[in-house]
Parts: sequence; structure tokens; C-alpha cells
Amino acid sequence: MIVRRTLPFKWFLQIDGWAVLFYILYGYGVCILNLEFFFEKLAFPFTGISVFGTAVAILLAFRNNSAYERYWEARVIWGDLTNYSRNFASQVLVYIQPPQGSDAQPAQVEELHREFIYRHLAFLQALRLQLREGYVSNFLSSFITKTELNRLENVANRATQLNHWQAKRLQEVFDAGWIAPRAYVMGLMDSLKHFYVAQGKCERIKNTPLPRQYGFFTKVFVWMFLLLLPFSLVQHLGWEMLPIYVMLAFMFTIMERVGSRTEDPFDGKNEDVPMNAICRNIEIDLRQQLGEASVPPKIEPIDGVLM
Repeated sequence: MIVRRTLPFKWFLQIDGWAVLFYILYGYGVCILNLEFFFEKLAFPFTGISVFGTAVAILLAFRNNSAYERYWEARVIWGDLTNYSRNFASQVLVYIQPPQGSDAQPAQVEELHREFIYRHLAFLQALRLQLREGYVSNFLSSFITKTELNRLENVANRATQLNHWQAKRLQEVFDAGWIAPRAYVMGLMDSLKHFYVAQGKCERIKNTPLPRQYGFFTKVFVWMFLLLLPFSLVQHLGWEMLPIYVMLAFMFTIMERVGSRTEDPFDGKNEDVPMNAICRNIEIDLRQQLGEASVPPKIEPIDGVLM
């Protein structure tokens, strides 16, 4: 996620630098042809190009709005995961207590709380990796046991398995009398359901791209408009057309590229949902809820980008 208020010039060059060079050369070529009166009969009416440009702008706005809706939905989902995670940690700490008459030591209770909360942190990391980077066991090794880590190597959906193991472990603790029935059903298990729902929504966004016909035809119509535009402007402006054309062409193509880069919020680009930072913030909150004094620092933006 880009957090700086102004974008560096290199960002524009990285995503559309070659297009700007093409516009300069193409516009220069049209000016030369106009000077030689080579394409006088091919000149495009200014009224016609204005109507065409308006239609392209509307199509571009529709496509970009659809892309932003996907990004915003993804951000809302991860915001919900943050809220559900904090609530789940509170439920674990309050609801999971030794039954009356038990000889369980405080250290055992703390270790059980730590097991559930750390396994949930592993679930969040596994979900983040599945959505963006691919599975890397090192990110989970500090949250779950080596046995669980080895079991994850052979499963297709690691986040699902971690949440499932969480449910099975909760049932074991419930059967042992450590959780009241109402707290088990309407509290802890209901929280796990919310985690499954949030995971499914993320996977839907990841695995169902914006319909390709929108992106394809938007790009085609933008380029058709930009290839015809100088033939209309040059009739009225002559050589003054060149800088105006380059600026207009850059504006249209940069907006098309912004929509293209925004439509997949889990693709590892600078414009993505900052899942690394969100997971770290959740980890800090939950570990402090456990009473841990030593927690990792927040992830700060690098060069104006928060990942």
C-alpha cells in the first residue's frame, strides 16, 4: 500500500515509462506528416474524437471503480480479521480456565493460552503467504510446534488445516472441562467460523479475477482513442499539439494502468493490501494480551510503501 502523499517520478516511469516515449515519437511523427500535408484527408474530426474520448473515459471509470471495490473489500476483510483476532485472544484468556478442583498450575494455563493464540498467528501468516508469496515454513516456525510444521508440508491449504487443528484442540479442552458449553459454542467456535469466512472471501478475490473482457477492451479502446487523438489535435494546434497530446495520452494510460494494478490486491505489488503490516500489528496486540513484554516492532513503510 502506497502511504506517501506524493508519488516519486520513478514510479510513473516503472509502470508506464515506455508508453511516454512512444507518445512523444508518435506525436512527433504526426506533426511531421501534417507539415508535409501527407494525410490531410485522414484528419479526424475534433467533435468525433471528443465524443469517443468521453465514452472511453466512462468505460475507464467503470473499470477502475470495479478494481477499487475489489481492493477495498480485501482491506475490509483484513480489518475484520484484526478485530476477530483480538476478540478471539480475549475469549481464549477468559473462557479457557481449569475446572474446579483441578490441580493445574498457572504455568500450564498460560502455556495452553499461548498455544491457541500462537496457532492463530500461524493461521494468519499461512493465509498471507497463500494469498501473496507462496508458503515459507520459516514464517510459521516460531508459532507452532515442529510436529505441526512437518504435517503442514503435505497439505494443500495450510491456513484451513491450522484453523481445523485449532477446532480439534478446542474440543479436547472442552471435553476436559476447561471451557463452559456456552463459551465453547457461541464464543470460541463462532470465532473460528469467522476466520473461515474471512479466508474464503480472500480466496474468492484471489482466485476470481476481474472479468478479463473488461480489462482487455478497456485497454483496446484507450489505445484506439490515443492513436486517433493526434490526427484531430494537429489540425488546430500544429506543433503545439505535441506536449498536449503527450500529457493527455499519459493521463489516460496511467489511469488504465492504475486500474490494472489495483484489481488484484494480493499480488505482491506496491499497491496491495498491507498484509505484512496487518499481521505484525495483530501479533503485537495478541502477544501483549498474553502479557508478553517482548514483542516485535511494527513494520514501517519503506520508500513510502507499506507491505
